[in-house]
Amino acid sequence: MPFVTKNPAHYLKALAEDSAEALHIGLFFSRSISEQQAVDLIKLAKAIQQSTRTIRCLWLRFRDGDESICAALQAFGDELAGDVSIQSLVIEGKAGPAEVECLAGFFRNNKLRGLQFRRTDIDASASAVLKPLFVCSDTLNVLDLSQNSKLGDVFVEDMLTALSEGETSIETLSIGECDIDAADENDETVERISATSVELIARYVSRCKLCHVLVMCVYDVLC
Repeated sequence: MPFVTKNPAHYLKALAEDSAEALHIGLFFSRSISEQQAVDLIKLAKAIQQSTRTIRCLWLRFRDGDESICAALQAFGDELAGDVSIQSLVIEGKAGPAEVECLAGFFRNNKLRGLQFRRTDIDASASAVLKPLFVCSDTLNVLDLSQNSKLGDVFVEDMLTALSEGETSIETLSIGECDIDAADENDETVERISATSVELIARYVSRCKLCHVLVMCVYDVLC
């Protein structure tokens, strides 16, 4: 597992170094965030913007947290808007539409090459926040949504529409559900990706260049 820390200041020294070596930055959000951690998050975002070093991956891992995390995360995302050094973003764990909304400033203006959501709670309501990235990005080429159980048909349709309308040139696209068979069959938050969405995905891929790749992890789509 990648290294993550609840201490944003951990990376400040490395970001100040004059080095060509790319950095991995991993942050862990759970329970609550202190005032000092919130301040350090802003310092970290500013250091990322000012650093000459490339950020190979910004990895954000979430567990259950309170409103203090969303407030600090929004300030962090707004400060990162316009950043050109972060190559990929991974959002993992108990992150839902609220956490994605907090990063709206960054999603509107960045140079991401890769975006991955790992076992998150994002659903169709996250589409509006991600749309600017899908429509406007001229660098994004890897999109991995294959380990989420709440995406559903609406999200897939909105995403494919945005990708088709924009300048994004996706080379690797992964869409599907994770551990859906292990979920409680009475859990109404689980959104299965239907055969209709599979057809939409296939149409999108057929319009892409031959180098584009689709990886699907869709379970029981005909059930």
